[in-house]
Amino acid sequence: MVNGEKGKRRAVPVFYLLAFGFSWLGWVPQALHARGLFPFDNPFFSLLGGGGPTLAAVAVLLWMKEKEKIRALFADLFKLRASAGWFVFAFAFWLAVGGLALMVVALTGGTLTPSFQFAWFSLPAVFLGMLISNVWEEIGWRGFALPRLQEKYADWQIAVLMGMLWYAWHLPLILNPNSPMAALPWYGQALFSISQTVIYTWLYRNTGGSLFFVSVFHAMSNTSAFVLLQFGVFVSSYGFVVGITTLFAFLILLVYGGRQFQRPIRASTAR
Repeated sequence: MVNGEKGKRRAVPVFYLLAFGFSWLGWVPQALHARGLFPFDNPFFSLLGGGGPTLAAVAVLLWMKEKEKIRALFADLFKLRASAGWFVFAFAFWLAVGGLALMVVALTGGTLTPSFQFAWFSLPAVFLGMLISNVWEEIGWRGFALPRLQEKYADWQIAVLMGMLWYAWHLPLILNPNSPMAALPWYGQALFSISQTVIYTWLYRNTGGSLFFVSVFHAMSNTSAFVLLQFGVFVSSYGFVVGITTLFAFLILLVYGGRQFQRPIRASTAR
């Protein structure tokens, strides 16, 4: 175990090594099994894959003798103090993107599964399932790594670094023929990861470091992807979804600049 300045410098690299290690320990056997190169699959592999970032964050805090910070890490999930607009954004952004993607595919002559065949009533349960599974990523990425990286790097640098690492973290899924991600172009997924990371960083900053909002945003992203999959347009609409997300990320950079995706907070002057 280690603490002090040396431990702080090593915290994020060690976190990412462990996050990859834990997650790939689950996902690599699944990818090999899908190709007939591993004898069995197990739901535990999926749990380990998705939970890797949180396991890594907790392990690093224990390694750094900062056990007391584990409670604070999870407490950020319940930080709800933000204006109503952030609630609307977290829930509505991907609904809008998914809806527009369906419209574009329909208007350009694409084939959609008839809407009456879609189980719309299942979406709340799908969202809840996504939230429960995605939150373990956000505890690691945004709860542990992002605040520590913000002590040293500008937000645009963090977005590129975390975005590319996030893309690389998904590689076992990208190489798994049973995963929807296997059908998507690698360059689109890399750009999408960076663009989303810009938005996650912006959302995290402007909600006071809340993991609730980024977790909801993440779950809504995967719920929207589920809808596009069910309509049979997940792949054909992907370029549009990436384009809209990249445009929004570019607007954040345009409005806030690259240093910090948030307006400086001005101290009130005494009268």
